Amino acid sequence: MDGGGRVKNKRKIVVANTRDDSLTFIELENWTKIEKWNLKDSIKFNKNINMQSIYLGPYELECDMEGNLYCTNVYDNSILKIDLERKEIVDLLAVGKYPTCIKYFENKLFVANTDSNSISIVDVKDFLLVENIQVGEKPLDIEIDKENKMMYIANFSGQSIDIIDLKNYEKITIKLKDTPVKMTIYNGKLLILSNINNGSLNKSNISNISLIDLKDYRKENIKSFGGIFSNMLKLKGREIVFTTNMDNGYLYKIDIERRNLLSKTYLSGMPNKLEWDGNNLLFITNVSKNFLTIFDINSNKVLDNIEVGNEPNSVFLLN
Repeated sequence: MDGGGRVKNKRKIVVANTRDDSLTFIELENWTKIEKWNLKDSIKFNKNINMQSIYLGPYELECDMEGNLYCTNVYDNSILKIDLERKEIVDLLAVGKYPTCIKYFENKLFVANTDSNSISIVDVKDFLLVENIQVGEKPLDIEIDKENKMMYIANFSGQSIDIIDLKNYEKITIKLKDTPVKMTIYNGKLLILSNINNGSLNKSNISNISLIDLKDYRKENIKSFGGIFSNMLKLKGREIVFTTNMDNGYLYKIDIERRNLLSKTYLSGMPNKLEWDGNNLLFITNVSKNFLTIFDINSNKVLDNIEVGNEPNSVFLLN
């Protein structure tokens, strides 16, 4: 960073704005919003569809190895394939109901259909639905162990983690006592953010971070907090986790090795999804304030709030 706190690179951040069917692109070199893209106006491959009468609901984003961007649409029950080089939407594919999380692995997309209790598997080359796998109730998150070719699914209402072997699609289920919302693989363990009391708005809301050993499935609690925590991000190569509290508008920084809360920073509104630049910046969507927060993890300070679209959810770093 230079003396003015700006990032010296040409990478971009893209934000999925669920409520107004748009994507916002932000240049990281000077934190400038360079484009807000109305998705319905960009779908031109099927002239027989009146897109203006359809609500898409762009929610989660993922890229493949060829530079295509994929976007789940929670209202349209579909995913979009976007050619970033040509800046055009090249296809749309129906999947299950309310597709939320999407992950890319070995030329396939794995999509969590929260209201269908299933995972859709999509062939990237032909952009065709290959298979739907039934999982627990209300799957919200997917993590893929690429080395061991294992997929983990957090079932919110099912209070469980499904483990699927991607070599033969055999499945086992780990039952939990709470409702998992986010996971990450960490040193042969699964780090899980969970809500207690199903996220209902009352004073007894509690969220919990725990570890499950992937060898014997033994669970170990790390830290519990009051409030509805919606998202979690672990810094690669560090023992640091950030998590967002939609209840009170705070960002929490936690040392998971020492089980310590390192800091608690007020962001306002409803901070939600997190992305990391690999250095010292976090990017955090705020679904009630309609902006993207740029946060310095070294100084624990907000550097900027950039206006995006209505109800921003996923934030994705384009390299």
